[in-house]
Amino acid sequence: MDMRRTGQRLVGLIMLLVLTACSDAVAPMARPAPAAISQEAESYFCSAMSVLEHDGPKGQVLADAQATPLWFATVRQTVIYTMLPEAPADPAAVYVSDLAAAPDWRQPDHTAWVDVRDAWFVVDTGLMGSDLAQDLLPFSDQSRAEAFALAHGGRVLRLDDLTEDYVLYYGTVSVAADGSVSPATP
Repeated sequence: MDMRRTGQRLVGLIMLLVLTACSDAVAPMARPAPAAISQEAESYFCSAMSVLEHDGPKGQVLADAQATPLWFATVRQTVIYTMLPEAPADPAAVYVSDLAAAPDWRQPDHTAWVDVRDAWFVVDTGLMGSDLAQDLLPFSDQSRAEAFALAHGGRVLRLDDLTEDYVLYYGTVSVAADGSVSPATP
């Protein structure tokens, strides 16, 4: 009888240890906070240029929790980077400027960030980013994004609505084989 009870206790202890180990293994890592922009924050696609030399919303990608962020002069460039094969498949965080409280989209608050997955993007506004293409204008608040779209034109999309073709050719035109021209759309 004592052997049986000892065996049951041992099995119970092993199950408890396995469950504890599993719960620790799948616990999500805390997302690192957005970094502060400084004059030394160089644009990933325009090396040797500070992102602060460009108007409009910015982006940052943190490959892992301890990483120095990769900076982007536009939100469009930030999203494009996440689609590249050399980009980390699951970065620790991707943040974009939050225009919800900005009085002017060209001058965002450099301390206000929103996770790219939580943002509402105003697109098709005709407003050009620093890379001479229409930028994706991010808001943390859907109603503010909709109000901006109503005031400036455009529509509101989520990150999952932004296809690779749309982001790469956003604000540009497509020329068909017959010579007809049409805007790029998601």
